[in-house]
Amino acid sequence: MPLAFGRHMKMRKTDEFSSVFRFKCTGGNAGLAVMAAPNGLEHARLGLIIPKRIIADAVRRNRVKRLLREGFRLRQHELHGLDIVARMKAEMTETDLLDTFGSAMLLCESCVRKRLRNAAAALPA
Repeated sequence: MPLAFGRHMKMRKTDEFSSVFRFKCTGGNAGLAVMAAPNGLEHARLGLIIPKRIIADAVRRNRVKRLLREGFRLRQHELHGLDIVARMKAEMTETDLLDTFGSAMLLCESCVRKRLRNAAAALPA
């Protein structure tokens, strides 16, 4: 599988973000919240929320977005069929940001898979 991050890998619509918020599989820490939900597609998608009030400088804000996209791109093969939303809540160092994002994505992935297995097991045969 190619490791590209094309246009189809980005979440853009409010409804797409809202469905991830409603599913409530979360990970992260005080500086970065990562949420996930199944998307019904063959590939994973990423949505980023980096508020200006957290990082006012556009250059630094765009750097954070690039770092998060790169972390997602390298792990996208493990996350197929998921929508991932990363919301920055406080400023962090780049190393902490990448470590938190990587571990939180995997935590969210296991949470979603577990909930889907439990829902499938609860269905009557």
